[in-house]
Amino acid sequence: MNTETVAARSAIESLRSGVPSRDAAQQLGTTQQEIRDRFTESLDSVAEGRGVSPIVISATFGAGKTHLLNYLQTLAEREGFVTSYGVISPEMPLGNSHLVVKAMAEAARAPGQTGKAVRALAATLKTESEEYKAFQEWANTAKIDEKFRALIRLYEAYRADEEFRVQILNDFEGRAILKTIMKNRLKQIGEAAAYDLSGPRSALLAHDRVRLLAQFFKASGCKGWVVLFDEMERVAKFSVNQRLAAYSELGWWREAAELTGSALLPVFTTASGFVAESVTGGARDEQRLSSSSEERDTHARSGIELLKSPFRLESPTPEQEEEIRYRVKAIYEEAYGAPIADLPAARGDVRISIRSEIRRWITQWDMQRYYPSYQPDLAVDEVLFDQSEIAEDITPGDDADEAGE
Repeated sequence: MNTETVAARSAIESLRSGVPSRDAAQQLGTTQQEIRDRFTESLDSVAEGRGVSPIVISATFGAGKTHLLNYLQTLAEREGFVTSYGVISPEMPLGNSHLVVKAMAEAARAPGQTGKAVRALAATLKTESEEYKAFQEWANTAKIDEKFRALIRLYEAYRADEEFRVQILNDFEGRAILKTIMKNRLKQIGEAAAYDLSGPRSALLAHDRVRLLAQFFKASGCKGWVVLFDEMERVAKFSVNQRLAAYSELGWWREAAELTGSALLPVFTTASGFVAESVTGGARDEQRLSSSSEERDTHARSGIELLKSPFRLESPTPEQEEEIRYRVKAIYEEAYGAPIADLPAARGDVRISIRSEIRRWITQWDMQRYYPSYQPDLAVDEVLFDQSEIAEDITPGDDADEAGE
C-alpha cells in the first residue's frame, strides 16, 4: 500500500466518522473561496509585519467549520507559519488566558517539524543570529514584563546548559520557572541587579507569553503564529462571569493582532445564532457590560463587536455539493483502488448538513463495494443538545499552576 493510498484511506475514515482531520482537509480542500482569500491576505500581511484583524467564521452545526479550520491550518503551515488549534471548553475556557496559552503552546506545531513547535524550533535557533537579536530588541521595547527580558538574556547566556534552557522554554509555554532560580542564574553572569523580577503572578503574564511566543517563532525562521479557536458558541453554557471574561479575551486578541509587527493571526468559529441568542439577545450579555472605561469592559465591547461581523459559512449550493461529492468520490476510489458508481440524486424533501451527506455517500459506497444489489432505506431525525449552563466551579482554576511563582 503506497503513501497516497494510506493518506486517502485516512481521509475517508475521518470523513466517515465525521471527525475532521489533516488528511481530509488536505485532500478535500474547501469551497469557501471568500474566506480562503481573506485568510491568505491576512497571512501575507502578518508576514510583512502588518497588524491584522482576527477572522470570525459563523456557520450552522455540521456545515464544516472544523474542517475549514483544519484546511486553513494546513494552508498556514504550507506558508511557513506555526499553527495551534484548540476547542473552547471548560478545560480551555477562553476567559482564562493562563489556561489558553498553555493549551495553545502545547498544541503548537511548526511547518516541516514534528512534536511541539517550541521544542522543535529551539533546536535550530541560533542566539548569535540576526533574528535572535531582533527578538531581543523587540523584548526591550515591547510592553511586556521585565521577567521575560531576563529569560531571553539567560537563554542566550546559558548556551551549554540544555536542562536550564528547557526550563526557560517551559516558562514561555506557561509553566513558570522559580524566581529564585532566575535570580541565582542572573547572579552567576553578574546581572543580578539588571532586571526587576517583582512582577505579577504567572496567570497575569499570559498575554505577555502569547506575544512572546509569536516573536520567538518568528525569530526561529517562521513567519508568525496562527491560532485557531473552534466552537466559540460553547461560551453560551458558561456562567455569566466566564462569558464576560471570554468576550474580554476576544477583545484582547483583537487588539494584540492589530498591533504592527504582532506576528499573530487569531481565527474563531461560532455557530449561527450564538450572537443573536446569547450576546445581543436572549441572555443579552452585551447589556451586562458597564459603560466604564475599565480595560476588561473595553476589551469585552471590542470582542462583541468582532462577533457581530463574521464570515458566513453557508450550506453548499447544489453545484458546490456536487463538486464536494466528486472530490470525495475520487478520494474513495484512490483509497480502495476500485471505481464506484454514481449515487442517485439527493432527496429533495430533506435538508441535512454536508457532514451528514458525506457520511451517507461513504456508507452507500461501502455497501456498493460489498453488496452490489443493496438498496438503502434512509431515515433522518433531529439531534437536540443540552442547553443548561456549566457551573462556574467546574472550570479549572490557576492556583496549582501559580505555585511556582
